[in-house]
Amino acid sequence: MSTTGTHAAPTARPSRVTAGIPTVVVPPPRIAAVIRNVAWVGIAAHAGFVPMFALLGHPRLAAFNVLSIAMWIAAALANRRDRSTLAMALLTVEVVAHAVLAVLTLGWTSGFQYYLFPLIPFVMFNDRLQSRTVVLISGSVFATLIALRALAPDAGAVDAVGGGIAPLLRYGNLAIPLLALALVSFYFRNASTSAERRMESMALTDPLTGLLNRRSMEQRLREAAHAFQRSGRAFSVVMADVDHFKRINDEHGHAAGDRVLRAVAGLFVDELRAHDAVARWGGEEFLLLLPETDAALAGEVAERLRGAAERRLGEAAGLRQGVTLTFGVAVFDGTIRVAECLKKADEALYAGKEAGRNRVGSAPGRLHRP
Repeated sequence: MSTTGTHAAPTARPSRVTAGIPTVVVPPPRIAAVIRNVAWVGIAAHAGFVPMFALLGHPRLAAFNVLSIAMWIAAALANRRDRSTLAMALLTVEVVAHAVLAVLTLGWTSGFQYYLFPLIPFVMFNDRLQSRTVVLISGSVFATLIALRALAPDAGAVDAVGGGIAPLLRYGNLAIPLLALALVSFYFRNASTSAERRMESMALTDPLTGLLNRRSMEQRLREAAHAFQRSGRAFSVVMADVDHFKRINDEHGHAAGDRVLRAVAGLFVDELRAHDAVARWGGEEFLLLLPETDAALAGEVAERLRGAAERRLGEAAGLRQGVTLTFGVAVFDGTIRVAECLKKADEALYAGKEAGRNRVGSAPGRLHRP
């Protein structure tokens, strides 16, 4: 891209910042996704069991499955209300009770004991339970399975039924638990991958503003320097600092200061190009990396940002007074190291502060006054 690119008209793109304030998305507990997607399997299965048990001549089991449907629906509703642990408890009790009653009534060969298998990973998936609770529930499920094998008859009412019901029941009671186990595993995999991505994002971003942190920006600067060695195209760095930030904190409180910093972040995200990078460099100081941008264009960008900040920051931060920024611009052209380029930008910023703030300073010391 040419250094005379259309920096003044950034392309629209999704932003993590709304009205100048980053949106913080709190992920639901991992078990919630599992319950949400497994619930329909359980409800459908029990709805099919009601007429089947009535046909087998077991009205008690048919009635119990009506109760089971109600418990699964209650669990789904509790899960939607962010009460996933309660939902998990309802489902665990229902599955164990149903398996015990069905196996003791219809025999081991009916296959209802298979529904206990998905319970152990299902319980372990709940990250809100303590490890001791998970071990206790898992051990209880395992003990129930062993007890059923010892107490249940090998054959029962299912084997006495002719036609295709017996094999259909056996294969269905194997397929449905395996489907539930597959869903639990699938959403555990998705949740683990999502957690890893969040941890990676936390390591690379500033928690207050959602911008890159200093460590991440240093890596971007190294990459930009390597890109310069290949292409020979200069890039610019821009230091930005909130004017009178200590006064804002003293007069309005640190919450107001945080709102200002988030508003600055929102301004930069909205105004810069998609391939530009911006970081919270420290305190109330920000660093912009403008690839393939010469000194003249970088100065224009900084001046545009300065004017936008003067017009918008105070209102975006919920303050009656205006908030301004001072900028320092420097260009990396291969004649100096990146650290020296940053120092020049910092010196230009300091010169702007000394000249009265709300300025754009360019190395080696030119000032653009509003």
